[in-house]
Amino acid sequence: MLTLLIFLGLFFGLALLLRVPAAFSMGIGAAAAFSFNAFDTSQMSQAMYNQLDSVPFIAIPLFILAGAIMEQGEISESLINWVKFFVGKIRGSLGMVTIIASTAFGVITGSAMATISAIGRIMGPSLEKSGYTKPYIGALLASCGFLGIMIPPSIPGIMYASASGQKTSEVWLSTIGPGLLFVILYVIINYMKVGRFEIKDTSPKMAPLVYMKKAAVSTWQTLPAIFMPVVIFGGIYSGAFTATEAGAITCTYGLVYLVVKALMKRSDVKINSLYQAAVSAAISTGTVCILAAFANSAGRVITLAGVSAEMTKFVTENIGNKYFYLLLVNVIYLFAGTFLECNCAILILVPLLLPPARALGIDPIHFGSITLVNLSVGNLTPPFAQGIFMSSKVVGASFVEIVKEIWPFLIAALVVIGIVTYLPALSLFLVR
Repeated sequence: MLTLLIFLGLFFGLALLLRVPAAFSMGIGAAAAFSFNAFDTSQMSQAMYNQLDSVPFIAIPLFILAGAIMEQGEISESLINWVKFFVGKIRGSLGMVTIIASTAFGVITGSAMATISAIGRIMGPSLEKSGYTKPYIGALLASCGFLGIMIPPSIPGIMYASASGQKTSEVWLSTIGPGLLFVILYVIINYMKVGRFEIKDTSPKMAPLVYMKKAAVSTWQTLPAIFMPVVIFGGIYSGAFTATEAGAITCTYGLVYLVVKALMKRSDVKINSLYQAAVSAAISTGTVCILAAFANSAGRVITLAGVSAEMTKFVTENIGNKYFYLLLVNVIYLFAGTFLECNCAILILVPLLLPPARALGIDPIHFGSITLVNLSVGNLTPPFAQGIFMSSKVVGASFVEIVKEIWPFLIAALVVIGIVTYLPALSLFLVR
């Protein structure tokens, strides 16, 4: 266990106190653990190489690039208009549009921060004109940002699959139920906080034929955005192609979409948007790859030192009850999610916490759902909530003001965590 203390001590000390980037803090901690145990340091470089020399891992840069391309293609605006057409007359509709559009856009980007930025910049002014306060808008955006991680495809889902040895498609399916539950609870909160105080829309309803025609036009204009997840899900879950191949197909699809839209010259999208997407994706991919490489080396030294085996033995001998263990895991995840980026926390904690869970008879896919939901909620948890910091920049409200409005959403998130933890069927009904 001393190996684990050395690694975690250096990692948290460098990352939190000295502000060393998480990936390099992890690498330094892993190197120190290798040296302490007098292990051959060539195994550290082998672990880093093996992590990146993986066909399933290629899916990560491919989906990152696809998301960047679709973001540059202004797809968020078309999604918002489409959702607004169908729910625009409901009281609290703009908040509802924000929630649903964040979920839909997150499916394409798989990034919480990109979702907050893209949806916030479009919806923020409209929400403010309709009487929503800036702090509440910030809280709503921060709460909705991670919904795209729940609805596949998602990068954290690939990370968990890589760390646990599970199928990526099954990990993705396990979070759909929790994601939809988040959407339902958020819509209810938005109605109770804002919607019920709005004046009901009394404008005359459209004739059925007119409504159907406009709905068809709106759907046709949004069809490229709607069709993309259909291709991904249909192909993966029908067995037509793997998650990695889905990433390549999605990139090709996004590239064709952006080029066609640029050539049509009906929007601000230009050919050089592809360059901007490539630069953005390269930066994100580099960050993820360095993080994953050092995380695998840390996992290797922890395994070689027998830490995972010792933890499994300790848990089975002293805890024994899987429900109490899951409660303990939730506390650890919520604490870690406050300080660590989601992918970083997955790569550090899953190799440590999953073996004892297996020994207690906990399904690894269910454990993956618990992991992803918990660490996503970390975006909302002060004092280092990344989602709140991002939304505060987008809407121009202070961190403290947003925190005061975030509590209803955070309480709903904790309720979802409890349901996901102790009702495995919510995560496994699509998998099994």
